[in-house]
Parts: sequence; C-alpha cells; structure tokens
Amino acid sequence: MREVKNIIIINDFDFINGGVSMVAISSANAMAAMGIRVIYFSAVADPERSTLSPAVEKHSTCQYDILHNPSRVKALLDGLWNRKAASLLESLLEKMDTKDTVIHLYGWIKALSPSIGKVINQSGISVVCSLQDFFAACPNGGFYNYQKNEICHLRPLSLSCICTNCDSRNYGHKIWRVARQLIQLQKGKIPGGIRHFISVTRFSENILRPYLPAAAEIYLVNNPVTYSPAGRPRVTTKTRQIIFIGRLSPEKGIELACKACRVLGLPLVIIGDGPLRPFLEKNYPEVTFRGWLSSEEIFKEMLLSAALVFPSLWYETQGIVVTEALSVGLPVIVSDACAASEFVDAGNGFTFRSGDVDDLSEKLGLILENPARLDEMSKHAYDRYWANPLLLDNYVRDTLEIYTNILIKDKRTNPLSNIPE
Repeated sequence: MREVKNIIIINDFDFINGGVSMVAISSANAMAAMGIRVIYFSAVADPERSTLSPAVEKHSTCQYDILHNPSRVKALLDGLWNRKAASLLESLLEKMDTKDTVIHLYGWIKALSPSIGKVINQSGISVVCSLQDFFAACPNGGFYNYQKNEICHLRPLSLSCICTNCDSRNYGHKIWRVARQLIQLQKGKIPGGIRHFISVTRFSENILRPYLPAAAEIYLVNNPVTYSPAGRPRVTTKTRQIIFIGRLSPEKGIELACKACRVLGLPLVIIGDGPLRPFLEKNYPEVTFRGWLSSEEIFKEMLLSAALVFPSLWYETQGIVVTEALSVGLPVIVSDACAASEFVDAGNGFTFRSGDVDDLSEKLGLILENPARLDEMSKHAYDRYWANPLLLDNYVRDTLEIYTNILIKDKRTNPLSNIPE
C-alpha cells in the first residue's frame, strides 16, 4: 500500500476565523503529531492568532484577505487572480515527490484566489478538495439570494443567474463574483481539474454533485467536534433558556428565533456577532447578547440551556454547532431547509419549516412543555451522538485513509504509472 509521506494543506488563513479554518488547522496539527510531514500553505498569516503546531511547516504569502485589503483595486485584482500565491505555491510544489504527496484544498476564495487551482492541477500531485462551502459552483458561495433573503434555485452562471442581483452588497459586486467564477472554472480549473472531493454531509453533496466533474469521486467525512466537555444538561422544571450560536446575519434566520422566543416568553441567549446585532439589540431588548465566546464558555451556556435553535434560511454545508450541541445532550430545533437537518431525528429534536416562525414556536413549545420528555430527549441526543462521535481523531483517520486511496487510484490512471519508482 502506498504511504502518504507529505500532506500539503491549502487554506486562505493560518488562524481560526471560522469552521473551515478550524477543521484545516486542527487536522494539520493532529497529522503532524503523528509524525507525518504536514505543510500548511496560506495567504493570510497572523502569528498572534495562529494555533498551528510548531511541527507543521508554514508557508504564507503574508497578504490581506479581500475584505480587509486597504487597496480596494488590489483586493479586486488579487481576488480574481493572486499571482503571488500562485508563484509561491508553484515553487513549493516543484520540490515535492508526486508519488507520496497529497494536496488537500480547503479554502481559496477569500485570499488565495482561483490562481492556485491552475498550479495544483499542473503539479501532477494528487489533490482532494473539501466542499466546505458552495463556491465550487455558486458565484456567491451560498445558493442564496441576499436581496430577497431566500434560497436561490437558479443554475449558477446561467443568463438568469448573471442578470439577478443576489449579492449582499450590490449588483456591481455580483458581476465581479461572476467574473471570478468564470476565471475559476476556465483558467483555475476548479472544480473541473480535480477528481477527488470530500463532502461534509449528503445534503450538501446532493446540491453540489451536478456541478462537479462527471468522473468525480466524492467521500463523505463529517466535520469534527474539536471540543466537548463531559456530561449533558441537567434538565429541571426551571430549564427554559434557549440558545443560538452563529453569525448574526440575515441568512442565519436569527430574527425568527427572537420572534418565537418572544411569543413564548422564553429567555434567548445569543452567542455570536455580525451586522444584524445593532438591529436585534434595539428591537429585542429582552434577548441576552454574549458576543463571541471561547469554546469552554459556549459549552457552559449549552449545559445551562433547554435547546439549541438553528433557524438558518440557507442551505449550510453542515452546521457544526448542531453536532456540538448534540455532543452534550442538548436537544436541537433545526430548519428543514439546511444541511444540519441531517443530524436531527425524532428523539433528539425537531425540524421546522424554514422561515415559519409559527412552526418554530410550536416546536419550541413541544420541547419545553414536559420536563420529563425534555430530559429523555437530552439523554437520547447524548447517547446517539456518542455511539458514533464526530471526534477529531476519527476525522483524521478517515481523511488519511482517503489520502491513501487517492494515491493508489491516481497511480492507476496516470499514464506514467508504469515507470519504475
């Protein structure tokens, strides 16, 4: 069996600023701790915030991401084609042995740009791409119309898509995104030049499958829960707190949670931040806003809560906060239009009709009307999660197995594979 000796993880950031970076960095650290050579390639580096292990080899272009670049012209140009990233990555890959090296592509859209696609596809090195968002297909990465606050069902880059202003900013920015997507598809060859993909849920895989190469091989590996304390919520008749965790933006459906909790007179604790926070604080003064908290603080609030509400209006790719809640036995109420619904069964929570505040209120009421039933749901959620937990060790094991498989498969299909090693 071919052994993986070198792993190159490619991601926009070398610090954790969201779920994608969390998975990329956590797995890089874990693999390096196993004695495997791990190289982490990024565009945005922050020594103060980076949690990459000293055992991981770090390479970065040390640039701004598109959003924070003080030169808007350079931000727009680098976002379309980051020449510096392509050049540095090419120099790095030239030194690698194609026989025992795997490239794992996580995130590229916020800083690295489609330029790295051309480099990795010409390197001769086996590549696997994690489908952590929808940018492989959709120009705005979400199959979501931000102007109408609803899921978009248009085919990406169709005439209808191009003519529709779905961007969260303005139509001019949408056209720039369309240009980037065309460059990504035609010049960067993402996803067309990639054969192997990792999906994080079947839900998101089904959405993306029509836009991937016909011969693509897709492996399912759920994102891991990287921290979870022992124990589960102790439910009493006084346990009525509802918790929301996430970015405070319209597509997350947070106002639905505020409205439903107001109708039922339930205390709602919101952990997170974002552009909607000033509006929500003004219009829902009864809600407790905690901002972003550490993992330890978040789980402490979970253990004090009766349920987690996840009212997302868009698809999501997984919704890791839902599996985090289940890991401590916290029942969940999840929108039926998002990928997180994949983790909900009749015993650990409810799904509700996306965007329907009355249905959400009803499901909250069902959870809270009977403390004994709530405790039973909590126990079921906890037991079911830990029967097959989404641990980092499991994620790393499954991912390493995929690396080995793709090395074998790519060798078989490589016309040069018969050359003696």
